Amino acid sequence: MSSQPQDIVKEMANSLRNSRSQLDMTLAQLEQLQRQKKIAKLTEKELGNYGNEQVWRSCGKMFIRQEKQAYTADLNHDERILDEQIKALEQKRHYLQTTVDNTVESLRRVIGN
Repeated sequence: MSSQPQDIVKEMANSLRNSRSQLDMTLAQLEQLQRQKKIAKLTEKELGNYGNEQVWRSCGKMFIRQEKQAYTADLNHDERILDEQIKALEQKRHYLQTTVDNTVESLRRVIGN
C-alpha cells in the first residue's frame, strides 16, 4: 500500500475509534437516564399507596417536608424532562451507530475484504 491509502485507513480507524467511544458513552448515559426514569415512576407509584398528604423528600443530606401532590407533580415534570433527554440520546445513538457501521463498511472496501 502506498502512503496515501495508509493515511486514509489510519484516519478512518481513528474516526471509528472516536465514534465507538462516543457511542459507548451515549449508551451509558441512556442507561443512567432510563434508571432515573424508572426510579421516578416507582417513587410516584409508591406515593400513590401512601395515605398521608405530607411526605418527606430527600434533598441531599437532609429531608424536607412537602405536600404529596406537589412531590408527584415534580416527579411527573422530571419524567417529561427525562423523556426528552432520552429521545435526544436515542437520536444521537442512532447517528453514531450509523456512522460506525458506515465507517466499518468503508474500511472493508478500502482494505479490499
